[in-house]
Amino acid sequence: MLTPALRRRVAASGARPLITHYDGTADTRTELSATTFANWVDKTANLIADLGHDDGEPIDVVLAATHPGHWVSLVWIAAAWQRGCPVNTTDTGADLIVVGPGDDRRAALSVACSLHPLGRGFEVPPADAVDYVEVFAQPDVHDSSVWAQEDLLDGEALAPVVARDTRLLFTAPNPGADWLLDALVAPVEGEGSSVIAVGYEPERLIAVATAEHATLEE
Repeated sequence: MLTPALRRRVAASGARPLITHYDGTADTRTELSATTFANWVDKTANLIADLGHDDGEPIDVVLAATHPGHWVSLVWIAAAWQRGCPVNTTDTGADLIVVGPGDDRRAALSVACSLHPLGRGFEVPPADAVDYVEVFAQPDVHDSSVWAQEDLLDGEALAPVVARDTRLLFTAPNPGADWLLDALVAPVEGEGSSVIAVGYEPERLIAVATAEHATLEE
């Protein structure tokens, strides 16, 4: 399970980088240590509860399909699992849906994420969805649900993964379990980290890998 593994990682080496996200189109870089990532996860898990979504009930994190490599997508998946909620990367009709900018899909409860590199909200907040910036008002308290007993993605339990201590650079991630296991779960289980670069030409990726002391994932 990711939730206890993340707690162990924070306790062992919380200050070390866990996720570094590059957006070549916007020319931005966001780095999250294990402690910072866990803080975002805790706040988001508390937001889920504050919205009234029941622990153990599915969440359609379609953001993880439209923007699989974004750090906000990874936070939402980890937060859903912390609440014991199965994650769907498609719109299945769950009571809560999480979307990115320009995505008009809605449910009984809808959260829209601007994907600002610092987590800021929309310049014009969506009228029919909660702006994810509301997460900043949530407490930093860790609250793991009793329902958090198995991490489910698109109806399947995550497979076991070998812990990773290395720093890898990922490009053009595809939605799904393989990506999550490689980029998020494996480094959380160990002391590794992931650099995720989207929107870059191949020659620029070499420069990113060099600057980040990362090995390009094959």
